Amino acid sequence: MPIDIKQLSQAYQYLPDATGLVDDTGNILFINQAFAELIDADTRVTTQDSLAQVFLLRKAQSNDWQSLLNTAIDQSCTVEVVIANKSNHLVSCRLHLQSIVDEGRFVCFLARLSNKSINASLDENLTTLAYRDSLTGLANRYLFSQLFDHEISQSQRLNKRFAVLFLDLDKFKKVNDSMGHDAGDEVLCAVAERLQKSLRKSDLIARMGGDEFAIIMSNIKDSETVSKVSDKLIREIKKPVKSGANVMEVGCSIGISIYPDNALTAESLLQHADAAMYRAKHDGGNRYQFFSDALNQELNDIRVVEQELQQGLIDDQFVPYFQPVIDLRSNRVVGVECLARWKHPKRGVLAAVEFIDVAEKKGLIKDVFNQVLTQAFEQIDDWTLSLNERIPLSINISNKQFYQHNTFDLIDQLIAKYKVPSDAIRIEVTESTLQESETDLLEHLKRIKTSGFSITLDDFGTGYSSLRYLQQLPVDTLKIDRSFVRNLDNNPHDKIIVKAIIQLAETLGISVVAEGVETALQSEFLEQNKCFIMQGYFFSEPLSSNDFEAFIKSKPSLTKEPVHRL
Repeated sequence: MPIDIKQLSQAYQYLPDATGLVDDTGNILFINQAFAELIDADTRVTTQDSLAQVFLLRKAQSNDWQSLLNTAIDQSCTVEVVIANKSNHLVSCRLHLQSIVDEGRFVCFLARLSNKSINASLDENLTTLAYRDSLTGLANRYLFSQLFDHEISQSQRLNKRFAVLFLDLDKFKKVNDSMGHDAGDEVLCAVAERLQKSLRKSDLIARMGGDEFAIIMSNIKDSETVSKVSDKLIREIKKPVKSGANVMEVGCSIGISIYPDNALTAESLLQHADAAMYRAKHDGGNRYQFFSDALNQELNDIRVVEQELQQGLIDDQFVPYFQPVIDLRSNRVVGVECLARWKHPKRGVLAAVEFIDVAEKKGLIKDVFNQVLTQAFEQIDDWTLSLNERIPLSINISNKQFYQHNTFDLIDQLIAKYKVPSDAIRIEVTESTLQESETDLLEHLKRIKTSGFSITLDDFGTGYSSLRYLQQLPVDTLKIDRSFVRNLDNNPHDKIIVKAIIQLAETLGISVVAEGVETALQSEFLEQNKCFIMQGYFFSEPLSSNDFEAFIKSKPSLTKEPVHRL
């Protein structure tokens, strides 16, 4: 009578040695209780599992299980494997494979497992080097990838769900840049320790590289549980890291995907978690985001914009538009704000809000800024000749650009090239920019003032540290945010706020400008309260260079006194 698998299973079931049966492709057909205990599993391992999903081969050996199995058919072989148990501790074992043949026919492999490493003296160090991150001691990318497939197999068989969390630190680059890489390493180790203390022992935590971490939360009941854990992780990571006299602070953004809701493969689950993390960071960081089909579509749209941005830069599609700033006392143009526009070949002229965030995220903002600003300076130079006047130019500087020295290097180069006096340039920064990095703030503002530029504080009233900054920093002009101006017609609270800003500017002896003026009532209210300098659609929308020149020429009362070209 031929031997079958059922008979063999019964024969080996109660042996004290860890014994199993494996087919010629590596699928596990059976393991006994001793085998299950050694790999810290239960005996419900089925043909849905394979040797590759349960064991990791030493990196020094071939990673091709099928080659090993082909060899073992003709002659028994012993290989060293690594097991990650339920607590994700790595254990080295020896796996012996011997073929069982019945009447010349291959039946299966007999697999014997021993927890005695072949190289016992090197076991601990080799395991750590091969599968652990050398800095934090967490699982590395290779181990994470191997265990990910096993988690999918287990969850599929047991009809369970698990969550994948992709975590990226916020403001970590700032720590590295300001305090050095040793300080950055201390932060990474502290984060790793906090992750381990905040999660279950059965959860897998890996450092994927740099300041990125990945987590598998196995056997989750619902999304609410994942939300609570994510909130806890964010709170823990936000706590300061102290090292001697240094106090370092970072945050984190977390993206979450769920098996099997969002995907069935490790690659897709990790991509979805990464995409959700991207969204969390885009929304300001220090938050988590679940992946969804709607988010996926949104991110696909962003990828299209990224590709079109790159082509737009090649084709010189980014241009300056100009919005006049009016002084109602003289009814003249006293300045112009340069605004970036994208002449999209299919969608027409797009405002900055449509593309600036994506450009910043992909590192293209510098190229867009250069393209727009170079054309703006060329236009100011032309207007100086054609209109016999020089119109002060206001330039918006984003948070990231403000703290990059090459931003002002470009402005200096353009000033020198077009012989524009520096006092004709107004640098506009937002309150949030000034609050971003107090360490570098004074240095950059000093650079601006030394260059002769004036400083306009944009979006005034939307921040939380305004008075302190106004007392300490060399601000020349406050620009009342359009959100307050918009509701002056019907919101008494906004009227009070606008009055207070105007009075504050007058007390401090600095200028005040109202942006976003759209109605006669808004203009009249501002004028009655001694704010005379305004801009907005009530006077003019942002205009192309040709339209702006036509606007100036069609309104003689707005023309400034002639100035002499340097």
